[in-house]
Amino acid sequence: MRAKLVYILEDDPDIREIVAFILTEAGYDIKEYGTAALFNEAVLAHLPDIIILDILLPDGNGLDICKQLQGNEVTSAIPVLMMSANKTKRDIEESGCNADFISKPFDIDHFRQRVDLIV
Repeated sequence: MRAKLVYILEDDPDIREIVAFILTEAGYDIKEYGTAALFNEAVLAHLPDIIILDILLPDGNGLDICKQLQGNEVTSAIPVLMMSANKTKRDIEESGCNADFISKPFDIDHFRQRVDLIV
């Protein structure tokens, strides 16, 4: 059985590295992206099993990206876990994005459990 593929779109390299490390240690395959542009190129080329998505990005808005993914027939079934230090679950719901949410900073064990439950 192949490992589940996780795409991480997070502009902060330290957070991206921590998330990638946690999930690699848990047996997931990881692809990391620091910009929306790089992520958007990759996501249609090879579909992941889950997307970990930051909200505030230098070249985009994670909420908009989430809505685009969910509005696209090809990517609409991919689960999304949104992360933010500045937004809340209510903000996600009000945006029209159907995604799970975890606040930064997060507990490492809780984060991993959330990912495990989603995929």
